[in-house]
This record gives sequence, C-alpha cells and structure tokens, in this order.
Amino acid sequence: MEDWLKSFYTQTDPVKRQQLLSENVTEKEADQLRKQLFEARYGKGKPRKDAFMGCLMNLKYIVESGGMDWGGRKKKLAVEVIHDLGIFEFEQKTETEQELIRQELKNTCRTYIEVSTSGRGFTSVIFGMGQLSDEGIAGKIAEQLSRLAFDAPHILRMEKEFEPLQRAAVEAFREIYPDREHFLKKR
Repeated sequence: MEDWLKSFYTQTDPVKRQQLLSENVTEKEADQLRKQLFEARYGKGKPRKDAFMGCLMNLKYIVESGGMDWGGRKKKLAVEVIHDLGIFEFEQKTETEQELIRQELKNTCRTYIEVSTSGRGFTSVIFGMGQLSDEGIAGKIAEQLSRLAFDAPHILRMEKEFEPLQRAAVEAFREIYPDREHFLKKR
C-alpha cells in the first residue's frame, strides 16, 4: 500500500484525511471511489459530522433499547445503516469497491476506539476516580464493539448484511490491541 494510503486509513482527524486525499487523489477509479466514500461519510466541502459514526450510534441504540421491535423501527433503522455505510448488496460490488468500503469501515471503527478511549469517563473505574488498566480498557472497548458489530445484527437476524462491518471492527481492534482479539464476543 502506498504511504499516503496507509496514513489516510490510519488517520482519524477528518481534516487531515481530507488534505491527504486532495493532495494524492488521481483520476483512477479507486481514488474516485475513495473520494465518494469520504464525501458520503463527511459531506462535501469542509468535513462536518461523521455520518459513519452516526451509523454506529444507531447500532448502539438498537442494542440498548430493549428486545422488542414494535412496528419494525429497529429493522428500518438497521436497513438505513446498511445503505449509509455502503454495504447494501456488498457481495455484488467489485473487489475494489469491497476493499475500499472495508478500509473506510475499519477507519470508522478505529475512530470509535480512539474517541472512546480518549474520554476520561470511559477509562475511569467509578465516577472519574481511578483509571482502568490497559487490559481493562481493551476489554471495555471489545465489549462496546461486540455490541455494535455483532449483537445488533444478531438481534435483528441480519448477520450476513453486517459481515463487512464485523470484519472491519475485528481488524481495527486487532491492530490497536494485538493479541487481545479473544476479548471480542463474536456470535
């Protein structure tokens, strides 16, 4: 992988990612798709809100809002997430499209991990007093990612549809917390 691509997919600051993209994008199909994914995630122009992180928050809502899905609201929200993340009919996309979407999802999971672990409330034991060990933080992040990427799809019986996100979550966790993949609760 080219140096700029490695930096692009490990960088979590959207402004820096946009700068890397604008400096290195070409007319190649892969670069144009990369640009489309970036715009789908952050919008055109200056990066605003992260729509992919919003999708993860919707999955968190699905898991934490109880077991019943009256009126199919959770299922509708999950279908919306699938469309927004670009994983609808994933297996019918080209190999290049699949790989670029997976890389963007992995960056989204990496961003989720970094945002979570940078908050003092997340890493504290009780009411901001005492800090979790690195092992404790890894366990807590694994629990959160497991709930988003594995439990939400399982509740809705949509594991196949969310497989690209599940794979990206595992890869991002593995890169940040090597040798701790056993903390993830995969279904």
